Amino acid sequence: MNTPLVSVIMLVYNNVRFLKEAIDSVINQTYQNWELIIHDDGSTDGAWEVAQMLAKKDSRIRAYRNEKNLWIVKNRKEAFLKTKGELICHLDGDDVLFPYSIESMVSHLLALPDAMLAQSDSIIIDEGSKFNRFQAHKPYTGSLVELGWRHFGMYKREAYDQCAGYNTEITNACEDGDLFMQIADKFPFIQVHEVLYKHRATSNNASGKNQSCNECSCRSACNFIRIWAKHANMDHLTMKPLEKAA
Repeated sequence: MNTPLVSVIMLVYNNVRFLKEAIDSVINQTYQNWELIIHDDGSTDGAWEVAQMLAKKDSRIRAYRNEKNLWIVKNRKEAFLKTKGELICHLDGDDVLFPYSIESMVSHLLALPDAMLAQSDSIIIDEGSKFNRFQAHKPYTGSLVELGWRHFGMYKREAYDQCAGYNTEITNACEDGDLFMQIADKFPFIQVHEVLYKHRATSNNASGKNQSCNECSCRSACNFIRIWAKHANMDHLTMKPLEKAA
């Protein structure tokens, strides 16, 4: 099998309790041609020190720290700028991959060369890493209106280069969905119906604090809702059918 370099972006902020488990889940991958880009956003709980320590043990791990707190969206873009891989994916610093997760995603993308993005199903785990619930994709029948985004996502660098990239105009932690929707609007993509990601549910999850699309103050800048509304024949600002929009 061809083995392109996979860049794993890991954002870190005060999640020392879970960080080693997250990093170990990358180290223990069956697919070994990866680099792990850890981008700390000013942790004060020891997470930065753990990241540095583990980076010294494996040359494929590179740890960086922002001089000032950028928050998730801008931190994601800063981390991306450090990547070198042909394929890029996200693993949050409190989440976990299965040992075969990267290998499975790479094999699916290599099997369909025109595809620029792949996303898997996932499970939710609690703070003790115990199973909570299963998250599957909504069935895709040809309309992006019906598409629901799930971890684990992997995309090709060439797709990123042909899109607007990570959207730093939004403030909600939706920059991954924003980018993935941009890619899906332009290129073929794959739904991988395998559980490849353990998403940890904690009281500090930024994604859990996001506003709903109907209430979000970022709608005017959000590519996800703009593209969704285009396919739904809706006005992305008023969320009303175009023929009834003011």
